[in-house]
Amino acid sequence: MNVVPPPLPVSSPPSPSRGRRISCAVAIFLVFVFVGPPVGALAFMLSIALIGMGLKVDLAGLSWIGLFAMIYAVPLSYFIGIGPAAVGGLVVGIRQAFYGSIRWPVAMLIGLGIGIGVMILSGKSMPPGLTDTEHPDYLPVMVITCFIATMVCWAIVRTWHFGPQGRAEAIA
Repeated sequence: MNVVPPPLPVSSPPSPSRGRRISCAVAIFLVFVFVGPPVGALAFMLSIALIGMGLKVDLAGLSWIGLFAMIYAVPLSYFIGIGPAAVGGLVVGIRQAFYGSIRWPVAMLIGLGIGIGVMILSGKSMPPGLTDTEHPDYLPVMVITCFIATMVCWAIVRTWHFGPQGRAEAIA
């Protein structure tokens, strides 16, 4: 007589501890704080240069501007960009560590929201600012800068998350 043993119960993996989730959020936060400001500085300098060049874009001149941005603007970028980068890192870090991954449309909205927040906090409100007749091209530069920096940082950390049930899909 053949006796077949009953199948073993399949259990879900153990939920990560609160400490692992917090360390995941801190790691994401640190990526945003250390990578975001230099990327934002480079995006800011290149977008200002593109606006200044107008239709006569000179790639050699643009590459020199990029080089000087890396030398001068990147070290100074932490003075201006640490706040927006910290906000983005907190939002993305907490979301991914405790609630699951963020898809690219949500990351785009976070970047745009941070850029609009920076403009509002700098004294340039969005609706009247869009009708500025003195320098209308320069107004969306901070929004674009924050958007690009957020998307680059999100691209680095997009797989660092725990699911809502605690499954670690991409964290070692």
